[in-house]
This record gives sequence, C-alpha cells and structure tokens, in this order.
Amino acid sequence: MTDEKPLADISDRRIIQYFACGFSLVVVSDIPNNWGIWFFVARGILVFLLVATYLMPTRQSVLLLFMLAIAGQDIVSSGDLADASIEYATASIWQMHLGPINPSWIIFGSIFWQLFRIREMIVPTFVNRAILWFITVPVITGLIYGGLFSEHAVVEVVQDLKFFIMLIASFVLFYSLFKKDPRFLTIAIAAFTGVLLARHMADLIYLVANVGPAIATGVSRASEDSAKGGVAFLVFFGLSLILIQRRLLLGIAVTIPSVLLLVAYGTRNLWITFLLGAVVSILLLGLRRSVLFISIAAVLSIGGIWALVMVNPESAAVVLARSKSITEGRGPEQFAVLVDYNLISRIDQVRYAEIVNVFDSVGRRYAYLWGTGYGGYYEDTIAYFPFDLKSSFPEHSLDTGKYYMTHSFSTQMFLKHGLIGMFFIYALWIIPGYALFKIFRNRNMFAADKPIMFNSAMFCIAAFLPTAMLQTFWSGKGLFINGMIIASCAEFARHYTGTRVCLRTGPNLLT
Repeated sequence: MTDEKPLADISDRRIIQYFACGFSLVVVSDIPNNWGIWFFVARGILVFLLVATYLMPTRQSVLLLFMLAIAGQDIVSSGDLADASIEYATASIWQMHLGPINPSWIIFGSIFWQLFRIREMIVPTFVNRAILWFITVPVITGLIYGGLFSEHAVVEVVQDLKFFIMLIASFVLFYSLFKKDPRFLTIAIAAFTGVLLARHMADLIYLVANVGPAIATGVSRASEDSAKGGVAFLVFFGLSLILIQRRLLLGIAVTIPSVLLLVAYGTRNLWITFLLGAVVSILLLGLRRSVLFISIAAVLSIGGIWALVMVNPESAAVVLARSKSITEGRGPEQFAVLVDYNLISRIDQVRYAEIVNVFDSVGRRYAYLWGTGYGGYYEDTIAYFPFDLKSSFPEHSLDTGKYYMTHSFSTQMFLKHGLIGMFFIYALWIIPGYALFKIFRNRNMFAADKPIMFNSAMFCIAAFLPTAMLQTFWSGKGLFINGMIIASCAEFARHYTGTRVCLRTGPNLLT
C-alpha cells in the first residue's frame, strides 16, 4: 500500500549542526603521524568514539560510525615528512590497523555488531538475489578456475569478499533502521550532507594551501580519498538549492567550491560519471527546468574553473593538460603499455589494456556468463604491463603476470562475476534508482506542502547514483557509503510506491 504521508523535512539548522560536528571529526582525523603527541591524542579520541559505538543506542551508534567513516580519509600521501623512512598516515579510522587486520575489517566488525543488535533485519528481494549469487557462483567458479586457492588468495579473495560483505551488510543495517523508523532516513541524509560538506571543505583548504597529495610534482590535487566522488553530490545539491529552493547565494556558495574541487581532483572517471549524473538530473527535471538547469550549471562551472585558476594556477595547468587527453589523446611515444594506438587507448592506455586482457582471459576460460569468481585473475598476454607500473598493480601481480583487479567497476565485475553476475550487481543501484526516477518524473515532489530540503537531497542522491556506483565502489569506505545510499533510495521508493521495491522480512539470523 502506498504511503502518501511526506517524510520529515531537513532543516538548515540540522545540516549546519552536522557540518560543525563533521568538521571537528575531519580536523581530528586528518592529524598526521609526524605531529608527535598530537597524533596519538587524535588517534585516542577516534578509538574512544569507535568503541563508544558499541555501547550507545543503535541509531546513535550507527550515525556516529557513519560520520566517522565519512570524515576520515582512507588514502593519503605526502612528500613533506622529514624522515622519509616513516610511512605517512593520519589518525583516521580508515588507517587503524589491528595487527594483520586491515581497517575495513575493523569497521565491518562495528557494522556486524550493530546488525547483531537489531532484532529484525529486512532485506528486499532484489538484494536477496544478489546475496544468493555472491554466496554460490563466485565460490564455485573460483574453485574451477583456481583463484580461490591461488598463491595470493589470502589477499585477493579477501579483497573480493570485502565488496560483497561491506556493501550488503551496510545496506541491510541502514535499510532495517530506516524501515523501523523512517525519521532516521532524514537524519542520515542530513548527516551525509553536512559531514560531506565538512570533508570537502577541508580538501578545499588543502587545495588553496597547495598541500597534501600531488597530481604532479609540487601541485596539490587536494585529496586521494576514495570518497572524493561525493563532491558530485555537493554540486547537484548546490544546484538544487538554486533551481528548486530559489536560494541563490547559498547555492552559489556550495556549487562553485564543489566545482573547483571536482576539477582539481583531476579524475577523468569522476568527470564522466558526474556528466552521467547531470544527464539523470535533466531527465528528472523535465524539459522546461532542464534548460534553466543547464544554463545555471554552465555559468557556475565556469565560475568554479575560474576560481581554480585564481587560487592554484599550477593545479589548473595540470588539470587542463589532463583533460586534453580526453579529446586529443597521447602520442604513441607516451604509452606506458603495449596496446593498439586508437581513440580509446589514447585516452587511458592502462584501462584499455585491462579491457583487452580481461576479455581475452575470460574468453579463454569460456567464462563470459559467470566470470572467474573469487580470486579470479587475468593475464597480460595481449597487452603487456611493464614492471615500472608499481602504482597501478601490486608487485606480486607484476612478478607473476596474474592480475586480480582492474581500474574500472565494469571490467572488475565482469572479470569476477561475468555478465549474469553483473546483472544482479548493477540491479543493486538501478532498481531503487529507477523507482526514484519514476517518483520524481510522475509526481510534484517540490510542491509547497512537500519536505523541500529532504526531497531535494533525495533528488541529488538519484543524480549521484552513477558516480556512487562507478567511482566509489572499490574501498571499504566507499562501500559503506554506497550501502547507505542504496538503502535510502529503497526506503524512499518504498514509502512513496509501496510495492515498487518488493520486500521480504524475517527474523535476525544472528540471534
């Protein structure tokens, strides 16, 4: 049955509160290990907060854990350490190792504890299908093709399992809480927006100060964090403030810095997925609003690019050179791998070589439909990867010629799960995303009697889905965020369409 009662709105005050809390967590999380005692104080504070999530009430625990996850960076680098023998790190929870246990599994332990505390877990049918696939076919194919017990299975199989476990566990946790109390959905979206703003505000400061990870020698790219793709959500959010809520100054204040970061990160995959999100936005808004959307977006994009030139001209020059590779490509003498010289390979020769090698390896195993399973690998028999690509692949892959990962979502899923598995995995984003598409296309979700701020945020979530799926899939942090995003879409669709997202409920299997 359709529930037409609007969900609670999000107030500006609530987002500001989460922004303030989030910025405090960002400051603490970003303290580096060359700050002496302050690093240990910061790490102690974050450990205390992480332990507190085991003791606080469930909703507060999950919310705090989610905020800690967004605030802390999972990938950092710096050339500023006085002692080059010290590996650069920050106090972030994503860099807390417990012996051989990596941070993602520590966070999963916290998620698992919260799942244990929920009396009833709720799993939609489309997620059940994916779970059934994950626990059967990749195990069988991993055994058949030898990846499950290969010489590097301890590392690579665990990495493959992390995608399944972190994504599904995060989804079930959030969705079960949303279903039990829909008010928690608005709280989670407000926290996501506020803390994400704080995280990227810190990145903006790093960019202006020209510190942090470099896209080229001496040139900051602001962040290497795997959730930097969240800046696409902030661009859409800023545009929604202008176009939907008519809040011009606040929208400009959010959009221009976000566009500046979107450009400065220098990630072509992020640019492409952002454009896909823009197409989704246009389809959702309809023809009349789309003309205005494109006009405003174009003006503010120019403003953001101009701002980058003003605050960091070196970064702007590097980004311009990088962007030219999309249209002009590279000359054959600049190729790092042995591939055919064509339009696609000129843009990104490594990813092109991965596509060629993956299709060859999967084809030789006749595994197009089901993939190579957990621990599955491909060889560089068609396009050779030289040993100096240390930043692209682990040394054991370069030594053995067996490559267990690619640098794009589609080829990675095809390698491990084949065409059938890709269908079930893509459905995790597409089914709730399509439900949102129908809601926004067929209803006036921005009428005066609707929760405008909340509906605007959900509109931006829908536009952000391509980036979330294709850009932030490969880390524990990105999967945690993706679990919340998919769950929020599914709950929003359930609330407004009832049977659009078919549900199955059952007792908690952990109790």
